[in-house]
Amino acid sequence: MIVVITIAVLAAAVFGWFQLRDRILDQGVEAADTCVEGSAVLTVAADPDISGPVEQLAARFNDTAPVVRDHCVTVQVRATASDAVRMALNAGIDNWDVGALGARPGLWIPQSSGDVAAVTDRGALDGTPRPLAASPVVLAVPSALADSLTSVSWADLVRLQRDPQALGLGEWGALRLALPTGSDAGATTLALAAIAAGVRGDPATALTVDQVSSRELVSAVSELAVTDTGASATSASTTYDSLAALESSPGPDAPVHAVPVTEQQLASTDSSTLTAVRPQGFTPVADHPAAVLSGDETSTRAAAAFVAFVRQPDGAQLLTDAGFGVGETQNSGTVAAPSGPVADALLDVLRNPVLPRRATVLLDVSESMGTSEGSATRLQNTVRALGEQFQRVPDSTELGLWSFSEDLDDSLPYRVDVPTGPMAAQVAAASRRDALNSGAAALTPESASYSARSLLAAYRDAVAGFVPGRVNSVVLITDGPNDDPSLSTQDLLTDLNSASDAERPVAVNVVMIGDNTDATAFTDISARTGGTATTVPTSDSPDFFDLLGKLLY
Repeated sequence: MIVVITIAVLAAAVFGWFQLRDRILDQGVEAADTCVEGSAVLTVAADPDISGPVEQLAARFNDTAPVVRDHCVTVQVRATASDAVRMALNAGIDNWDVGALGARPGLWIPQSSGDVAAVTDRGALDGTPRPLAASPVVLAVPSALADSLTSVSWADLVRLQRDPQALGLGEWGALRLALPTGSDAGATTLALAAIAAGVRGDPATALTVDQVSSRELVSAVSELAVTDTGASATSASTTYDSLAALESSPGPDAPVHAVPVTEQQLASTDSSTLTAVRPQGFTPVADHPAAVLSGDETSTRAAAAFVAFVRQPDGAQLLTDAGFGVGETQNSGTVAAPSGPVADALLDVLRNPVLPRRATVLLDVSESMGTSEGSATRLQNTVRALGEQFQRVPDSTELGLWSFSEDLDDSLPYRVDVPTGPMAAQVAAASRRDALNSGAAALTPESASYSARSLLAAYRDAVAGFVPGRVNSVVLITDGPNDDPSLSTQDLLTDLNSASDAERPVAVNVVMIGDNTDATAFTDISARTGGTATTVPTSDSPDFFDLLGKLLY
C-alpha cells in the first residue's frame, strides 16, 4: 500500500509540474504577444538609393509582428543622404538635429563603407558594419559616346578630360566629365578614388592622405576639375541633378558628356538616351553597409533582427530585383572605399584645384644677389625656393627659366636657361624639373641689373607662346633697380603696350627683395599688364616662399 501510494503521489507531482510548466510557457507567450513592455520604433536612415527596397522589406518585417525584449517593434525607414547622417554622428548624440533629420536612427544604411569610415566618433557604432547590397560605379554617357569609351581605364579619364582630340570624335571635343559634390553625390567620391588609385598605379591598396597630397594626384584631380571649355566640372548638384541635365542635353555641344553614377542609380532613371560604361580595371563599388548605431539594448537587438531578416533569401531577391548585387561585395577587382580623411582630401583638391599655368621665371643674377641673408645668399635662397616650387607644380603646368644681368649672353642682358614648356616634357634628354633645378643651381651673381630689355624680351616670348585656358605670366624676381640706360621705364611701358594682345593676355608679376628704388616703376609695369608687384623684406623669409607658391603653383 505504501509503495502504491508513493507511486501515485509521485505521478501526481510529475503531472502537476508539467501542467505548471505549460501554464508558465503559455503565460510567457501571452505576455509576449501582448508586448508587456509596450511598443518600440526602430528608425532606419537609408541612403536614398536603397531606401525604396528597404522600406518594402520593413513593411514585410512589420507584418511578422516582431517582438524584441517584450517590445512590439515597428520599423520606420527614412531616406536620408549619407553625408548628412555622417556629419550628424560626428557632431555627437547631444547635437543631433531632430528638426532637420528626425529621430536619431538605430540603423544606418549609407551608400558606401567609406561613409562609415568617415564617422570619427567610433562610439556611435555598435559592432562591425557589413555590406548589405552592392552596385558598381559606372559612367553615364550618351549612347553616341559609349563605343569610344569601352577600352578606357579610370586613370585615362584625366587625359580624356583635358585633351579635345583624345576621344577621336572631333565635334565632341574632350570628355567633359561632370563631378557633382552635393548631397547624394557619393558616386563622385568613389570615382575619384578609382581614378587616383589608377593614376598611382596601385589600385589594390587603399589610398592615404599623403598620397592624395602628392604632386601626381594633385595634378590629376586638378585637371579633372575643369573641362576643355574652361568651365568647372564641379557643382553643388546631386548625382540625379547631373543625370537629368545630361539626359536633357546629350549632344556634343552640351556642357556635360558624362557623370559617375552607380549602376543602380542609372537603372532607376529608366533613361532611354544614356548608357552605362564601366571603365576597365579595378571597380569602385557602393556597398551599402548595415551599421547598427549605439543605443539601448532593445534598439540594437531590433536593428540586428531587421538586418538578419533583410539578409534572408526573400530579402536578397527583392534587392536583386531592385538592381543591387547581394552577398560578397568586396573582391580582388574592387577599389577600396576611401576613408573619411582621404575622401575629404580628394574633394578638397577637386573644389580647390591647382590649375595649370604658363609662367616664365625671369631671375635677377646681378652682383647684389650675392648679398648674404641668413645662412645663404639671396640668389641661393631664391634658387632653393624655386626648386621647391618646381617639384610641386602639376605636370600640365608650363614653366621656363630666364636669367638676366649685363651682357649675360654675348651682347644680350638675358639668357634662356630653360625654355618655357610643359613640365611633363623633356629638355635635352632630361625631365623639365631636373633641367630647371640644374639650370637654377648653376647660376652665379654677375654684374649689373639690366631688367628692362630682359623683361621686354621675356614678355614678347610669353605672348607668342600664349596657351588659352590658363594663367599666362612672366615672374620677375629682382633685388635692385634697372641699371640699363638704353631703355627707360616710360619707353618700356610703351613697348609692352605694343607687344600686348588683348586676346593673349600675359601678366607681369614682380617680386622685389628688400628696398628697391625702382619700386614705383615696377608697380606701374605690373599694373599695365594686369599683374602684381610685391616687396618681401628678405629672401630667407617665409613670405618669399609663400609668394612664389602663389605665383607658380
